[in-house]
Amino acid sequence: MELFQTSNLTLAPFIKINNWIHEAVQKGVDLPHAMNLATVDSTGQPSSRMVLLKALSDKSLIFYTDYSSKKGIEIKNNLKAALNFWWVQTNKQIRIEGTCSKTTLEESDAYFSSRPRGSQISAHVSKQSLLLKDYDSLLKKAKEFEEKNLGKEIIRPKNWGGYVLEPKKIEFWTNKSNRLHHREIFSLSPKGWNRSILYP
Repeated sequence: MELFQTSNLTLAPFIKINNWIHEAVQKGVDLPHAMNLATVDSTGQPSSRMVLLKALSDKSLIFYTDYSSKKGIEIKNNLKAALNFWWVQTNKQIRIEGTCSKTTLEESDAYFSSRPRGSQISAHVSKQSLLLKDYDSLLKKAKEFEEKNLGKEIIRPKNWGGYVLEPKKIEFWTNKSNRLHHREIFSLSPKGWNRSILYP
């Protein structure tokens, strides 16, 4: 099964992201396309959580979520965000900083329709990030929704969709002995991507 979509990668930093993820696959990493997403709220308080990379191009990384969740609200108020991949099995890390925007409705519909039915149901019954009285009530709600929609196509809820993060900086970090780690950074300029090496 394909972990995420790629489309004609030609630029060095995005090719390297793809290569490092597939290196993690070869090492047997569970969810090698999992990445930490960091956002900030209106007071400047950062928060982070894991999301899954679902598409990679020469311009962006795409993930999907509930727009009304904590991260969705924070992105709405501040489009700047950061991503981090870390694989202990390969001793490698990728740090990404950029700006978010929403995917098109068509892209969100297409991806939602490809999700397992259970995940589609979850998107409808879960009020992500809000307080839940008890877990059993959520399971009951999911079961009732499933029974009500038995044999029917489940349509994407309006509050659910994708985000496109367009990187401005991408750093590739490799663990080395004596803490002399290798840090390679790509920074986006009007003329394209510039490559530099950083002190550990």
